[in-house]
Amino acid sequence: MKVSNNLKKKIRDIMYWWRYPVDILYCSVFIGHWHHTWRLWGFPLIQKHRKSKLIIGDQWIACSSARYNSLGVFQRMILKVLNPGSQLIIGRNVGMSGGTISCSLYIEIGDNVLIGSGAAITDSDAHPINPMLRNDSSQILMAPVVIGNDVFIGARAIILKGVNIGKGAVIGAGSVVARDVPEMMIVAGNPAKIIGDVRDPKFNKKLN
Repeated sequence: MKVSNNLKKKIRDIMYWWRYPVDILYCSVFIGHWHHTWRLWGFPLIQKHRKSKLIIGDQWIACSSARYNSLGVFQRMILKVLNPGSQLIIGRNVGMSGGTISCSLYIEIGDNVLIGSGAAITDSDAHPINPMLRNDSSQILMAPVVIGNDVFIGARAIILKGVNIGKGAVIGAGSVVARDVPEMMIVAGNPAKIIGDVRDPKFNKKLN
């Protein structure tokens, strides 16, 4: 007998209820609030400056356990909001697995975004590029990152500072994205380049 996706979701939700007490405590301590639709498969590593802002929409899924990801994960999901005034905004129905989001300035992730295993998103260079200035944190270059709705970021991809990714775009696994990506485009490689359009029939399985 074929079980509908809605029924499967209801069963998963019922089986998850026993995790709520620990989730509530963990999220209250490290995020400041909790939502009953969040699902934490293993606990993420969260580092938040007390004067920064971390906003997460409902239906958030953060996977830090290899058991719950088809490719496995090599680390816990890491969220870092590092500086006074830093803002990390995560939309509704966002799934992420075993990767890193490091926010020094501003990162916005839209609704219905899927972030693959081991992907990294950062809005800064982390260190000054000039070796003579390497120890001067005031010289670190930063620029906002904005990821539109319905974006799919493949496993091990890296999104660098100043990048805007348009709605519905797909970032190929292992790509290094240093420039803006237009809506509905597929990019891959290092540096990432446009290789197709998600609306092209050759990228979509035909429905019966």
